[in-house]
Amino acid sequence: MSQRGRKVSCAAASGLLVWTFAAALDFPVWTPPASMYRAHREKFLAKLPANSIAILRSAPERTFSNDTEYPYRQDSDFHYLTGFDEPDSVAVLRPNASDGRRYLLYVRAHDARREAYDGARPGPEGAVAEYGADAAYPISDFLSSLSRYDAITRSFTGNLAGVETVYLSDAGDAAWAEKVRAVVDPMRARDAGPSTTVDARELIHEMRLIKDADEITALKRASEISARGHSQAMKTAAPGRWEFEVQEALDGYCLANGAPRMAYPSISGSGPNSVFLHWYKNNRQLQAGDVVLNDSGAEYAYYASDVTRTYPASGRFTEPQKAIYEIVLAAQKEAIAAIAPGVPHDEIEKRSARVQTEGLRRLGLLSGDLEKLITDRAYQKFTVHGVSHWVGLDVHDVGKYRIGGESRKLEPGMVLTVEPGIYIPARMAGVDQKWWNIGVRIEDVLLVTPSGSECLSCGAPREIADVEKAVQSGKK
Repeated sequence: MSQRGRKVSCAAASGLLVWTFAAALDFPVWTPPASMYRAHREKFLAKLPANSIAILRSAPERTFSNDTEYPYRQDSDFHYLTGFDEPDSVAVLRPNASDGRRYLLYVRAHDARREAYDGARPGPEGAVAEYGADAAYPISDFLSSLSRYDAITRSFTGNLAGVETVYLSDAGDAAWAEKVRAVVDPMRARDAGPSTTVDARELIHEMRLIKDADEITALKRASEISARGHSQAMKTAAPGRWEFEVQEALDGYCLANGAPRMAYPSISGSGPNSVFLHWYKNNRQLQAGDVVLNDSGAEYAYYASDVTRTYPASGRFTEPQKAIYEIVLAAQKEAIAAIAPGVPHDEIEKRSARVQTEGLRRLGLLSGDLEKLITDRAYQKFTVHGVSHWVGLDVHDVGKYRIGGESRKLEPGMVLTVEPGIYIPARMAGVDQKWWNIGVRIEDVLLVTPSGSECLSCGAPREIADVEKAVQSGKK
């Protein structure tokens, strides 16, 4: 028997905890090439004015408790341009550097004691050899490299000399940004330094909105792994199991196939918890007749996926659950069908809203003139979130949704979700009890192509028969 795809499981003595992992990777490991980051830098440098400089800070480390840090994750903008995932680093990009060194990195120097704890650091030499910097220096040199005042010549030297505009990104580190401003301000006072400081993120975020071929490869991998993980979660769901078991089946599969972490805290809400948009506790025991709303996506090579499936814990939807599910699935299909270059982004919401309103009216959950209900957005009584967002290095990725007051038109290379949902909590005013505690969301990741779209995550079952079959297969 081939090792590929063989599963190994171990049940705890209590029977409450089950772990499942892949004995061999279902997906070969893929790493973005250095050329991807180099291309991003070149494109960014080309957008900078001649007498400017860009300075980007790495994400600061964050304290989890006392002397323990959260697992480190690089700032998305910093990663986009550098691929460098070490903390306490600064990237400097100089479009017209007189010495030809347009890309500088300031990084942590080697420290034998710290490296004994945390592992080897690239150091300045690794930043050049492994990460493509034109030159690299210890981070301790960064502030002094910006500006030096010569009292004899009464002039400034350093990276900011002759610069008119600074494009700055502080990665949320306000204290660091103050230190940079403390260097810039004396130069301005003598009319010898940058006259303008600009948020570098606006340029970078517009670049990030259109994905290149390597980014699409990463996004496809993240979505394919997530979809397979959702299939595993469906097989795990059953009355008597716990929400955290469903989460573990999905998350565990993704981590066992190369995802270093999930793109966001996984949501596994059952029964009354299925109606909460962001249910992270995942601590309820599944009951017969529950629906399970599972919203979870892997991060792969820093790129996110965002996938939601809803399924019956007992293996078969009740008639009310099925009726709601059919509306949500029809709304998603209609919205996906609208995706193509040149289509305004808000057309996705409009298509979904019409189908949801028609369905809710048909079931008696809404009443009145259809067109007025749509105009009044009456469906939002049962749907309290938007139907689509960008996906990329961040699960809710950057990029404007409106340009000049108009909804942005889709372009090839954009990646976005389509995620209609209907949520009916218990004791909702004017709603029959048979609909209570039904929360349904179906979410997939779509790539805009030259001719339409490609669903990156549709490997996870969506059709009612396929969903029920997947859940039932775990009970055999």
